[in-house]
Amino acid sequence: MKIIHTADIHLDSPLAGVKQSSARRNELIQALQRLAQYAENNGVKAVVVAGDLFDDKCATIQTIKSVASIIDASSATWFVLRGNHGDSTPYDKLQSYCSKVMMFSSDWTYYQYGNLCVCGRELGQNDQQQWNNLQLDGNNFNLVVLHGDIDSDQYGLIDKQAVSRQPINYLALGHRHSYAQHKMGKVTAVYSGVLESRGFDEAEQSGFVVIDTDTGKHQFVEQSIRRVVTVTVDVTKAQSNVQLQNIISDAICGVSANNYLNLVLQGTLNEDISLQFVVEQISGGYFAFRLQDDTTVAYDVEQLAAEISLRGEFVRLVQRTIIDKNAQEEALKLGLRALKGEELL
Repeated sequence: MKIIHTADIHLDSPLAGVKQSSARRNELIQALQRLAQYAENNGVKAVVVAGDLFDDKCATIQTIKSVASIIDASSATWFVLRGNHGDSTPYDKLQSYCSKVMMFSSDWTYYQYGNLCVCGRELGQNDQQQWNNLQLDGNNFNLVVLHGDIDSDQYGLIDKQAVSRQPINYLALGHRHSYAQHKMGKVTAVYSGVLESRGFDEAEQSGFVVIDTDTGKHQFVEQSIRRVVTVTVDVTKAQSNVQLQNIISDAICGVSANNYLNLVLQGTLNEDISLQFVVEQISGGYFAFRLQDDTTVAYDVEQLAAEISLRGEFVRLVQRTIIDKNAQEEALKLGLRALKGEELL
């Protein structure tokens, strides 16, 4: 049997900072539709959502109804864990619109299909006692669903020792937004990552995991409408704004305009070169754009400090008040650019 594992879709996320946020929210629903279509085309019998299907408090009735329509039209069985944001309202409404969806409670909930057991619970208080209550049959293919962290109790700590003692064939996890797999004794634990990146803080690789219960193997299936693409460029050779623009343009020429471009600049720049010039020329060419300025600025600090000017007074102030050299360098870089009238990026 084939099963899809996904998590952290966050439908109706506000997407603050994304100019086309409404369009992107619609694309998150489209991504779920694409997953459902993949399931239909590839004989997938079950879809497991390991938490945070909705961005809970932001979820609209229309989005919840859309999800219900996707599940109703699917021949697969859908198992949905709420996650750890505490608001059950959208999930309660989903159940009222869609009788096919299988949910989990704060106690261990078991669903048995032949030799497949899908089991999960919402993490909360008294977790240690709950682990003691877990009862799994080693003759089954046991797929356990949880939303939490394997290293931190800040957001629902998963007891790795308790996991390793159980006959779990696959631990489907949600909460971390990057695909990763971990071993807990003989147990394979997998974070599916995000179905679709919502911002620059999420993984470049997005998609879902397909589990084959017959072979016991799983694979990550990359599927995305848009990706976060990070391009790192050394701009030391740039001696003018136009040269800087040309160096960057050559580095990003292969990046699709449909994607999020995360541009990281490194190296040393002359102080009279304007990054604002570059941003104005490049940023509009992508769905979303972020500049990470890791450059250092080439200037003669002593010469600047000797100036009888506002710029000279600023340099002297930085030298008097900031001892750490790295912090001093960063303050000078930002301050001198601000004095030239540039926006601080």
